[in-house]
Amino acid sequence: MNSWSNISISSKDLEIIKIDQFEAKLGKLSNNVRKIRELITRLEVCHFKYKQHIKKIKESIINFKPVVAPDKIGINHIQHGENAWKKDSSGKSLPGQQYVWGINDWLGDIHSEEIPDKYDNELGFKIKKWLGDKNDNKIRLVRLLLARLTWDWKLLEELQHGGEHKELEFQICRIDICHYAFPSNLDSLLIGIGEMRSIEDFEGCGSFDNSIKKFVEKKLDALIDLSKSLYEKNGSSQRNQIRIWLLACLIKTLKEQVELSEPLIEL
Repeated sequence: MNSWSNISISSKDLEIIKIDQFEAKLGKLSNNVRKIRELITRLEVCHFKYKQHIKKIKESIINFKPVVAPDKIGINHIQHGENAWKKDSSGKSLPGQQYVWGINDWLGDIHSEEIPDKYDNELGFKIKKWLGDKNDNKIRLVRLLLARLTWDWKLLEELQHGGEHKELEFQICRIDICHYAFPSNLDSLLIGIGEMRSIEDFEGCGSFDNSIKKFVEKKLDALIDLSKSLYEKNGSSQRNQIRIWLLACLIKTLKEQVELSEPLIEL
């Protein structure tokens, strides 16, 4: 995984160059440090738990140990099958799976004797109403949506055709049940597919609203202050050097995800 894969950057980004150069001087990093860096790479401010994730990453940096294992993130997401919701405590996986069932029902992929106990009849009715009559292109777009919701990356790539519905395809590829706007953004997208049109002001993966931006701006001030404090206390120690580097990675990631132009901390 590219350490900076969760932000859009240029290869000539001076802040990234400085951070990477600083990292190179730190020597071999421990497994715990690499796991903390992976937590930063997995961070997305469009996630409904973004506040908790930022807090846990900050705690991990201070404690020099990840408070959550990176490989445990998303283990109850619907990508892991239609029973994944049973162990989920966030309240997102069951509604997500109910959308999958409803969409499969519209496609005709669920027989009456196979309807799951947790199938939402009201939601199923709405999905059929939103999607309307079938045609080959609409069916392809709906299967593309299912591939995205269940993280079937191979099928997702195969079903993208571009052309007339390129923008709608792009929006479908930016939907997920962990997004802060779910399920309203998925409802809008289903209506859009039914009408074969893209959605205006679509809130998909990589987006943020004003409340998120304000929270991140405030949090960045606290993270920068922490970095300065570590430097003033004992900035030459190996541990604090690594902490300062991790904080710089976190600050840069947050800064880019909410499109702030303020300069990064000095390394």
